[in-house]
Amino acid sequence: MKKQFSVLLAILLSLSVLMGFSHANETGQASDNTVNTQVDYSIDGLRELVDSFRASGDIKNKGIAQAIHSHINNFERDFQKGDLEKAQKRLDKIIDFVKQQQKTGNISKHAGESITAYASNLLKEEEAFDANRAFETIRALSVDIGPRAPGSDGEKQAAQYLKGQFEQLGYDVSIQEFGIRDTLKVQLTVDGKQFPLGTANGSNQTDEEGVTGILYDAGLGLPEDFSEDAAGKIALIQRGEITFNEKIQHAIDAGAIGAVIYDNTDSLSPLRPSLSISSSIPVVGLSKADGEALIAQMNEKDVEANLYVRTQTNQTSQNVIAVKKPENVENPDIVYITAHFDSVAFSPGANDDASGTSVVLEMARLLKDLPSDKEFRFIAFGAEEIGLVGSNYYVSQLSSEEIHRSIANFQFEMLAAKHEASSYMAINTVDGQPNAVWNHVNSVFDKLQLNKEELILFRRGSSDHVPFHNAGIMATCFNMGTANGGLEPEYHTPFDSIENISKERLQYAGDIIYHTIMEYLESFETENLDEAA
Repeated sequence: MKKQFSVLLAILLSLSVLMGFSHANETGQASDNTVNTQVDYSIDGLRELVDSFRASGDIKNKGIAQAIHSHINNFERDFQKGDLEKAQKRLDKIIDFVKQQQKTGNISKHAGESITAYASNLLKEEEAFDANRAFETIRALSVDIGPRAPGSDGEKQAAQYLKGQFEQLGYDVSIQEFGIRDTLKVQLTVDGKQFPLGTANGSNQTDEEGVTGILYDAGLGLPEDFSEDAAGKIALIQRGEITFNEKIQHAIDAGAIGAVIYDNTDSLSPLRPSLSISSSIPVVGLSKADGEALIAQMNEKDVEANLYVRTQTNQTSQNVIAVKKPENVENPDIVYITAHFDSVAFSPGANDDASGTSVVLEMARLLKDLPSDKEFRFIAFGAEEIGLVGSNYYVSQLSSEEIHRSIANFQFEMLAAKHEASSYMAINTVDGQPNAVWNHVNSVFDKLQLNKEELILFRRGSSDHVPFHNAGIMATCFNMGTANGGLEPEYHTPFDSIENISKERLQYAGDIIYHTIMEYLESFETENLDEAA
């Protein structure tokens, strides 16, 4: 078996941290999840490493070990003087000397790589999850681009943005395109502003231009609410008293060319009127707040609107795939690190799932230089919101040989809502059973001294880990939610925006995920060392 002690050491070092965490307060409400990280690479630690390799015989003779110690002493002297430039040169001499002795066989390969890796990090800041970087990814996706419904221009723009981000990190990146089912596009435009809408079963469709007309206040949609002035206009109707069917029939009888029904109760989501008739005019739903805002505007002047309801055909979506392959390893094990980047229509999708996508990019940054015999595939899936289409397509295109080499899927979903009760880290498996990842998350909670009452194992599909599970690959979805697995009220609404993202919670989730992945990788190296012993 391969001896990859250098990888093991790097992972162990990355987990040698002191952590602090704000637990739930006395009222039982969870406070902001906050983690502070400090890595301790020490000069004495380097000395102890050299002595351990001398004792094991990986450093062949005492003189070589003494020469390394002499270089370490010189480094320590310059470091204590504060001369970091000279101290760095001392470190370079240690590394050069060790590499030279490794070439001549006086130091074993794994000892040489381990000492070199440790020495390289003595003056180097630890690579750690950076919530600020992740937050900027969320901003780019949810603010700069905005809603990213499957097949939309926004989704395609997001795919190109993510491709560029992966390429900046140095990855080989590909776009995997696939067809998606027809979708209904609804749009109400007033003075250049578009309103979040709910679709209506039984609505008629418009042509490519939509219908344009003055908005008409039709009250509750009763017969007496319509006059001759309603003809040729778009009726704005309040929910209540009579059925949706009756409201629409009265609008049709009055000659309206379209109908917008707004809610009579407050809701973050627009109304979705359900008709049991086939309407001859286009019909959509609107929230109470937006309906009342339009009424107020109409009381000041005539308001012209364009209403568009039309099925979109021959659409495509895409997956963005970045790959890191190990050097000189045939048929490596494959680890998938994934999230979806599309959103529902009218939602900026800041938490669902720009937050998960931002963590995928951060994992790609943190793992890009990690020595490992594993192949990493970082994937941003499209068209998740209409049935896990992108992930199903991706897994369906894997060969049996690739599936055989696939050992784990880490999926990230909705990790950073400000919603106070969404402070629980949920580890979701399709069958609800614990797996190796669950065990490692528990270990990370212990090591980081986190509140394990806020860690739950949950049985849930509904995300892109499902196709991997169905293919026989260990799949785990991480998300932040409530104690019973619930989600924040902004979920799938226009209010899933960057204003409702918690940077502190993003840092908390990112730290847990990063250390879990590292510990998971460490477990393989430990097995290899045990077998080689």
